[in-house]
Amino acid sequence: MGMSYEAPFHVRIGDFDRYGRLLPSSVLDIMQEVATIQADDMGIGRDVMVSKGVFWAVVRMKFEMLLQPGLHSVLMAKTWPHSPTKASFMRDYTLATSEGQLVARATSEWVLVDIEKRRFASVLNYYDGPTNFIEERALEGKLKKIPDFDEKGASFARIVPSYSDVDLNGHVNNSKYPNYVLDALRPRQDGTLRAMQIDYRHEILPEEELRVYALDSDQTVLAKGVNAEDKVMFAARIEYE
Repeated sequence: MGMSYEAPFHVRIGDFDRYGRLLPSSVLDIMQEVATIQADDMGIGRDVMVSKGVFWAVVRMKFEMLLQPGLHSVLMAKTWPHSPTKASFMRDYTLATSEGQLVARATSEWVLVDIEKRRFASVLNYYDGPTNFIEERALEGKLKKIPDFDEKGASFARIVPSYSDVDLNGHVNNSKYPNYVLDALRPRQDGTLRAMQIDYRHEILPEEELRVYALDSDQTVLAKGVNAEDKVMFAARIEYE
């Protein structure tokens, strides 16, 4: 049997937006939680990796929404890792109702970061966990880099990450990024989010002010967060239907 982990999550009213749609940040939060639990079970959890001088960080993630769950429903979250390469570790996810209807599916790419140097470290130099990987993919195809765009005509928000946005690694947690995009976009009631991808280009640190731009065009939104030095810290793409 291959490695997978599954657990129930009771979604709360705070996991939904004003129009009753499951927040992208909540989708990522649930997926991060099951990944963290399984990593601990695999012997490659945060405490073990920190003792070796590295920590896990996600560099790219995409999820697709297939069904909107009801308030206070129970979702079954499942995750499984793929064979690591020197550079990274792919991990997939699904969310489903208790009746088995697929709510969301996702894929993500994880790397190891040296705690002191804040540089990527070779996954193969540190990974010594189990090897019975499942190579089945939740999403077809390789994730492609999100293109840049001209900010002219884009909606805009100035964001300063707060204390509560920062995680144990001392940077903004990956699940907080969708909030920055939606704050710039200010979604309307009409239109359903079908998919979202985020490219995490650089660490965002506490109180590091960002200019977040969101360009809405033909059911696709391109977004990016730019710091004071005009460096693109993250990019995102949302597809609506």
